[in-house]
Amino acid sequence: MTISQAVARTAKASAAKSDTPDQNSGARQILNATAWLLRHRGYEATTTRAIAERVGIKAGSIYHHFPSKDAIVERVINEGVLLVHKAVMSALDALPKKATPRDRLQAAIKAHLLSSLEHSDYTSASIRAFAFLPPELRKTCRVERRRYEDIWQQLMKDASEAGYIPKDVSLDAARLMLLGAVNWAGEWYRPGRVPIDKIATDFAQIAFGARRT
Repeated sequence: MTISQAVARTAKASAAKSDTPDQNSGARQILNATAWLLRHRGYEATTTRAIAERVGIKAGSIYHHFPSKDAIVERVINEGVLLVHKAVMSALDALPKKATPRDRLQAAIKAHLLSSLEHSDYTSASIRAFAFLPPELRKTCRVERRRYEDIWQQLMKDASEAGYIPKDVSLDAARLMLLGAVNWAGEWYRPGRVPIDKIATDFAQIAFGARRT
């Protein structure tokens, strides 16, 4: 899959989610509360009662917006991934055609970090809670995650073909290592420590090192 194909795929997925609740709607308040609970207390503690208490409504009122707790959780987990996905694709699409694999990687890392910080409860919830979801729900949420992983798979393939990654290095291992580092950077990052641009540059240096001839 090329980067342009990934952009088209993301646009199609976004169009399918055009029913995103307004920021001031009751549904959005429920989603926000669920994202916070998943991030700070985990899946098991994110009950409909806990969600309702955080929003300030009766538990039964939740069912006017969503059919079940897992329907809310699925929406939060997928939105956490989609927010970052769209930010990364926008950053990559904005690069000049002559951008190098290192340029694209740094742009992707920076966009991922900035989006993660802006939507911290959603992105953190999608990272922390995923492994603890019931198997069927985890399977459903994995679809959106794989769409996003496709982008990084292409970034690593481009890097390998450009000679940045040794031929004997597994691209899957390299991708998983880098995605893990980028995902968790949003957890330890603190303003004033290290600029995000510096983190992106350092991560690219660690991943690619000096170009191989």
